[in-house]
Amino acid sequence: MNTIGLWQIAEAGPARLTHSEVSVEKDLEDWIEQDPSLLEHGLVIVGRQIRLEGGPLDLLALDPQGRWVLIEIKRERLRRDVIAQAIDYASCLYRHDRTRLQEQCDAYLRSKEADNSLTDLLAERSQSLDDETNGRDIVIYLVGTGIDAGLERMVEYLAERAELSVRLVTFSTFKDEQSRMLLAREIHESVAEPLRVTTRRLSSAQPEIEVVLEMADNNGLGGVIRPLYNTAMELGIQARPYARSIMFTPSANRTRCLFVVSVERRQRQPGVSKAYISAEAFEQFYGINEKALSDALNLPSGEVLLDQSGAEQLCEGLQRLIALKDRM
Repeated sequence: MNTIGLWQIAEAGPARLTHSEVSVEKDLEDWIEQDPSLLEHGLVIVGRQIRLEGGPLDLLALDPQGRWVLIEIKRERLRRDVIAQAIDYASCLYRHDRTRLQEQCDAYLRSKEADNSLTDLLAERSQSLDDETNGRDIVIYLVGTGIDAGLERMVEYLAERAELSVRLVTFSTFKDEQSRMLLAREIHESVAEPLRVTTRRLSSAQPEIEVVLEMADNNGLGGVIRPLYNTAMELGIQARPYARSIMFTPSANRTRCLFVVSVERRQRQPGVSKAYISAEAFEQFYGINEKALSDALNLPSGEVLLDQSGAEQLCEGLQRLIALKDRM
């Protein structure tokens, strides 16, 4: 069982912070709704207590790639049966009527006085409900205050054999000498090399990579997308095609996004692709912090626009990054 210890560095040396008895479970849903970066940068909440066939879903979000993020929060430890519940919710969301889903999400967004509708948010991520005729790509977050033994093993098996993205996140509170509360987060996710390397498509909803590359050519983005794809293949980075974008992933976990690039034509900026670079994933899978990542890529993390010159710069940066990792 993993345990978290926190120390405050003082002149006299490290002083351990005491674990607080204050319960945070009842607040986690509110906190994550207000600041979804508690789980992952780039998430946007699009629904709360969404009614599915299997029951009410705590929170629903979109990630920077436009994937649906199912967030289930427990007021206690994450137990083994939570996996069955999460898969049930995911199966319900996978088949949930898209008109009903849009109505539920838009009603939530209006209640929060959001500037964008669900259609707008998906379009910003090069996705559309019209692209989901063969199903939805779903990421599962299970959030609690601890995890049962064996749960991580089950999640790793699902990732390796079914390539299902399930992430376990636990929170706990600590108190310093001034009785100020601190919130600690731990993400439980394996970064070990997979038991096998698969070349099959991850789901029937995804097109073949050559179809998406040809779309990039037709939209005047071949000079941006193809060099990135070729460089990724040389470096062992995997490519996961979508209807309007390509997500590049570490070989250790093909559900995690290192960066994603759109193949859609930008009317006002022809020859330019919208991209997203995940500092969190690069740190987790390559051990490179955000500053080192920006230095290696000569680009900031988060949303960026890439023309052909920018794509070449990113290719060179990825090669420097892999070389830096090999020296570590």
